Amino acid sequence: MVIPANPNIKFRSKHCFALILLLSPICKASAAITITEIQPIKYPSVIKNLTKSSIVNVNWKGALGGATNVTLLDNDYHQGRYLITSDTNSPISINFFQVGNEAKVNLKSLRIRYKNKTYKSFPVTGLDNPGQAGEYFDIGAKVIASKKSTAGEKFPQYTLIVEEQ
Repeated sequence: MVIPANPNIKFRSKHCFALILLLSPICKASAAITITEIQPIKYPSVIKNLTKSSIVNVNWKGALGGATNVTLLDNDYHQGRYLITSDTNSPISINFFQVGNEAKVNLKSLRIRYKNKTYKSFPVTGLDNPGQAGEYFDIGAKVIASKKSTAGEKFPQYTLIVEEQ
């Protein structure tokens, strides 16, 4: 493996949203869930670990997790935060997964904190509806760049889907 002269890696996240509109075939009324991004999850810039996979874990609290094994170049990181609202009282489900858009870079240990409970297996169903006032949820994830990944900025993407059941 050739090690680049500047083995810095920057992890930044991009994301996708799914806004789900449900139509009732009986009454022809519509119900809507709205997802408002407050901030996407952000990882610090790091120096690539040259002997093993580079791991940066930013948890749903916005703190670095213990699995982080790289040298940080900055302290610019935070959890993702979203506001969801609904115009009904139906239970909701939340799904959270990586898109897999970066070669040899993966998101693992995906976590969502919603209504004082942490979820780590997705999709999660039967959750209390956030109502019109809305509820915040926070996300965190571990990003792992294999030792064969190239240096440079990385933009691992994730998808959040919130649906009424």
